[in-house]
Amino acid sequence: MIVLKFGGSSVKDAGAIDRVSSIIQERLDMHPVVIVSALGSTTDRLVEILDSLEKADAPHARVILDEIKNHHENVIAEIIQQADIRQKVLGTLNTELARINRLIEGMENLQEVSARSRDAVLSFGELVSGPLLAGALESRGLSTTAVRPLDVIITDQTHGAAQPLIDPIRKRCSIHIAETASPGRIPVMGGYVGATETGILTTLGRGGSDLTASLVASLINAHRLEYWKDVDGILTADPNLVPEATVVPVLSFREAAELAFLGARVLHPSSIQPAVDAGIPVHVLNTFKPENPGTLIKKAASPGIMDLKPPGGAVASVACKRRQVLINIYSTRMLGASGFLRRVFEVFDRLGLSVDHIATSEVNVTVTMSPTDRIHELTNELDEVAGVDVDEDAGVISVVGENLTRTPGVASKLFGALEDVNVKLITYGGSGVNLSLVVRDEDLPKAVRQLHSALMGTRPKKRKPDAQL
Repeated sequence: MIVLKFGGSSVKDAGAIDRVSSIIQERLDMHPVVIVSALGSTTDRLVEILDSLEKADAPHARVILDEIKNHHENVIAEIIQQADIRQKVLGTLNTELARINRLIEGMENLQEVSARSRDAVLSFGELVSGPLLAGALESRGLSTTAVRPLDVIITDQTHGAAQPLIDPIRKRCSIHIAETASPGRIPVMGGYVGATETGILTTLGRGGSDLTASLVASLINAHRLEYWKDVDGILTADPNLVPEATVVPVLSFREAAELAFLGARVLHPSSIQPAVDAGIPVHVLNTFKPENPGTLIKKAASPGIMDLKPPGGAVASVACKRRQVLINIYSTRMLGASGFLRRVFEVFDRLGLSVDHIATSEVNVTVTMSPTDRIHELTNELDEVAGVDVDEDAGVISVVGENLTRTPGVASKLFGALEDVNVKLITYGGSGVNLSLVVRDEDLPKAVRQLHSALMGTRPKKRKPDAQL
């Protein structure tokens, strides 16, 4: 079996769904299992509904819901010609629309939008997109089963970022997916959505649909997982910063995981982990250019993986995060004393804040993190432990490659490329897969381009002015 995951842009309209249907049909001999996101911008529109309700503007929420309804109805009418199939899909759509209308009325009356209510509303897109795509395939004469994610993806009760419960999901994957995926029959299921063991709707948070696909692939022992998106694969750098960036043909699991965490936006950090743990090869492919080879993610020990690296050999990609925060925590009073790090990170833990990069010495801890409206609260609490300097003009650049530690000369190229850039912090992960540098945020575009040119052997192309990035 093979698991195919299609993102929202891949099913944004009737034309896109028709293209997706062709891709699935071409893989019938591989016994495909299909996971799909909500259509296009549906989830963003559902967030707008919730925002309107929080502002006590239920009429505007209903206007948005009508627009969502009209878009789905138009897609169904255009893509599904057979009346019986169309009516079945419309029945699912109308059931879900009625449920959302009841939720809007309830939140309007209570004047409250709870975390549980948010999940109930945000689940709409995937509860409809699965049956819709199944109907589109059925209209082509294919045999399908629309699988409800609530019957398969069992989670804890953490609304907005629910954690999957593996053992119950394994049993349900066997019943609802593996046994359904007989030759010629295609299970189709929306991602992102789950339910507690008592049936309460939950969502898996950012990257949740990709995580659903990775979970399913690992639990049915799929021989491959394909993520179909609107990009050609994982690139050697952000093409908005580096126009000459190219697709990385092959990545190791460790490189892909590091890139996902360090700023490459194609995959969310947690999404590929189940497939990584199960050793399932992952393909990232472009729905709109299915003939392109994309990026293959597999074990580093696989034959030939280093032969397919970009020209720099040791470096797979240069990732970056803009507008980050650099926090320097220092205390000479704690010189040689135990408990300094514990006291510092207890503050982060208490405020529910996570850090990306850490550099430490006996009297100093420096971290980077994403911007937060709790910075003032954080510094006030840290002031009780040590002195604190906050720099909100930071950008983080990460050079990622499985062979960084085993390739002589990489460091000289790297630092030579940045001879005119002030580097505020350097971290080199214990894994040896990434080397990260903190620079001024305004210097980041130039630094990324210079690093890419030096490490990948490319010549810069014409680009947009940095102010537009």
